[in-house]
Amino acid sequence: MLYNCALGAKPIQPDGNAFYYSDYTRSASKTFHPDRWPCCSGTLPMLAADYPISACFADPRGIYVNLYIPGSIDWRQDTAACRLSIATGYPYDSTVAMTLQLSQPRNFALKLRIPAWATGASVAVNGKRSAAPMPGTFASIEREWRSGDRVELDLPLRRRLQAVDAEHPNVVALSSGPLVLMRILDEEPAHTATLSRSALLAAERVPGNKHEWTVSHDSKRLQLRAFADIGGQRYSAYQDIAG
Repeated sequence: MLYNCALGAKPIQPDGNAFYYSDYTRSASKTFHPDRWPCCSGTLPMLAADYPISACFADPRGIYVNLYIPGSIDWRQDTAACRLSIATGYPYDSTVAMTLQLSQPRNFALKLRIPAWATGASVAVNGKRSAAPMPGTFASIEREWRSGDRVELDLPLRRRLQAVDAEHPNVVALSSGPLVLMRILDEEPAHTATLSRSALLAAERVPGNKHEWTVSHDSKRLQLRAFADIGGQRYSAYQDIAG
C-alpha cells in the first residue's frame, strides 16, 4: 500500500484539488477529485505525516524495524540511550545497512521485518552471516549490543508475477521486491501487447537509472516504472500474458 499507492499520490493543490484515487485499470492515469476540498484534502496530509509512525516500534524487549528507510531512530532501552541508523536505497536496492550507537552495552532483541516475498533474504551482524530468516516473519537477533555494531540485511529483489485474481491467471502484475512495475503506455491501447511470462520476468533496468525498467516485445522496448515514479503518463498495472 505504501509503495504502490500512497507514495505515488499527486500533491494536493492550493485550491483544494486532491489526488483521488489510485487507478489500476487497463489504461490508467493519476487524477484529481472533481470537487475541491474533498475528504482527501485533509486525510492525505495526515497520512503523509504519519509515515514515520510505521517505521519502527519499541517495547521492553527491544526494537522492531518495520520499514527500511534512510534515517535514524532514537529510543531508550532500560536506562541506555540507543540510536539505530539506517542507510539504504531500498526498495530500489536490496541492501540495508544499520549501525547501532548505545550509551551503554545492552541486551535486547533487534527484530527485522522480512517481507513474505523475500525468499533468500540474509542477515549479517558485524560481518558474520546467520541462518536465512523465514519470509513473512520478523527475524529476531537477541544479544548484547555495543556501540558500533553493524547489521546488514539483504532482501533479494527477485521479479515475480501475480495474477489479478484466480479466475484470470493470464492477467498479471510484475513485481520487483515490493514494487509493482507498471507499463507506461504510448499511443497504443494497453491490450495490444500480449507478453510471455518469460519476457516479463526478464525485464531489465535501464543502465544508470534505478527507477526505470524495460521489457522486449515485438522488436521494441516497453517501459516500466513503479507507481511513485509515474507522473502524467498513462500506465497499466496488469499485463496480458500468453497462456
